[in-house]
Amino acid sequence: MKKFICRRCGKCCTDIGGRFSQREADEIKKAFESLERYGIKLVLSPEEFSIPLSPEEKNRLEKLAIELGIDFSPKPKLILKRSNKTEILEWDLGSRSCPFYSNHKCLVYKDRPLACKSFPVILKPHGFELLDICPEAKRFSPDEIEKAFPEESRYAREFSARIMRIKKNLKDNLS
Repeated sequence: MKKFICRRCGKCCTDIGGRFSQREADEIKKAFESLERYGIKLVLSPEEFSIPLSPEEKNRLEKLAIELGIDFSPKPKLILKRSNKTEILEWDLGSRSCPFYSNHKCLVYKDRPLACKSFPVILKPHGFELLDICPEAKRFSPDEIEKAFPEESRYAREFSARIMRIKKNLKDNLS
């Protein structure tokens, strides 16, 4: 069995986001427009997406950025507006190149976001897929993903579960 070995090329940290076709970007916008009547608003266009961050990840990275003297400017991505309160449900790294990546090294590796921990694996409704930005990922077929990327697959499941929890909480709050 082939095993994934990260070559530390840095593409995943320096060439982030913006991988939607125009059709996909339009579908994302349309899906979120239908949720605006419930107070859910996508405030960042899909073309600007980079690394998704939970509020907890954003707060943790802000503290680390201060400690490391790094300019970190996350952007709100998804908000929930209620009558007297606005809650940011998801943040975005806010950059096409990770400010925590320097000299072919992740400066926050043990505290990196869940989306980074799962890279290059994503979990879709039909199963695992590999993001093609990773040159090494191109060596693996879909049926090899879970065995070649066991840790990343676990984190991809966690990331998917986080999204499902957000959806459930929104549904519960809106009904």
